[in-house]
Amino acid sequence: MNGPELCRRALALAASVAAEAVRLRRDFHRHPEIGFQEQRTTGVIAGRLGELGLEVVRPRGRTGVIGRLLPAKAAARRRPAVALRADIDALPVQELNDCGFRSENPGVAHLCGHDAHAAMLLAAAQALAGERAELPRPVTFIFQPAEECIPNGAPVMIAAGALRGAGEVYGLHMAPDRPLGVLANRIGANMASMDRFDMEVVGKGGHGAIPHRTSDPVVATAAVIQALQTVVSRRIDPLEPAVVSVCTLSAPGAFNVIPDRVALKGTCRSLSPEVHAALPVLVRRLAGGAARAHGCRVRMRYSRGTPVLMNSAAGVEKVRRLWCGLIACRPGGMRPPREPVAEGRPTMGGEDFAFYLQKLPGAFSFLGAAPEGEPAAPYHNPKFTLNERALGLGVAMHIALALED
Repeated sequence: MNGPELCRRALALAASVAAEAVRLRRDFHRHPEIGFQEQRTTGVIAGRLGELGLEVVRPRGRTGVIGRLLPAKAAARRRPAVALRADIDALPVQELNDCGFRSENPGVAHLCGHDAHAAMLLAAAQALAGERAELPRPVTFIFQPAEECIPNGAPVMIAAGALRGAGEVYGLHMAPDRPLGVLANRIGANMASMDRFDMEVVGKGGHGAIPHRTSDPVVATAAVIQALQTVVSRRIDPLEPAVVSVCTLSAPGAFNVIPDRVALKGTCRSLSPEVHAALPVLVRRLAGGAARAHGCRVRMRYSRGTPVLMNSAAGVEKVRRLWCGLIACRPGGMRPPREPVAEGRPTMGGEDFAFYLQKLPGAFSFLGAAPEGEPAAPYHNPKFTLNERALGLGVAMHIALALED
């Protein structure tokens, strides 16, 4: 099945489960759970996939679910699967929205759209479960925990076999900052590598009135922070985007006590695998040198997070072609946007879908979900919200990817 016929079928199937997608999204939103603690969410998803007759796999000792849907035809079952992924974790932030399905877990909320991602994929699985006779290949549904964490959930799912037998992989992310019906992506680097460093500048403390008898780690830390700013400005090609940010700073003691140590936490980002590889060496070298100049030393733990998210050309072309076909059919009577596809702009935000794209070709795309009549709050904001009309469009996209021959 291809072309207009495929798009009409995908839209019809999506329409049949659109209300269920909204119900699921609101249920997940009401009961958010942070990374690797998504027990209820995992149970709801696994239970529903089992009811639909899918093979259900759960990582040992972890949250998350893999569902496998096999075609009726033997020849189709032997083809590589298409893998579709949704993240399911929430954030440790108190929601400030006033809605009927507000988070019931204090200090935890879905403020990045993961509730919608999980709902769209589960609704798509429901629609496709009745289409086994028409499936051209197996479909793998990946409901992944801990996208917001370091370490991330994607390697856990890959180790559990999420990509076994698959030939390509796709993901969708809600984008309330884009108009409804607009899909954005780009070939190559879309999202940055995301690493974390935990650093301690260690010196010799003492009385604030007798600084010459100390090795002041506070002054040394100021020099370290200044030195780290030169990683990007003087050690990396100016044409290569990169970020080194110190984000927290803390030290024990009183107003008249020079402490023994100062703790820093921060993040490094890049859009190049080569820069990603160089950053920890540069951070260690420059921080260590700046601290030694003040009689101090640096202890550092550098944690690799996500690699650079690199979309394949074939994956981007397929998603764009299918999306234009879906929008041309005027789904749900909506007024189609003048330009249904936008060239995505690279962002220094990280996304662990990058791990899947290191293994298989595919694409990660952003789905326009601008709220009606109100400005969009940014990701991770306590008042983040989205347009639920976008859910049906996302379901249709998942279905089209599964049905294309």
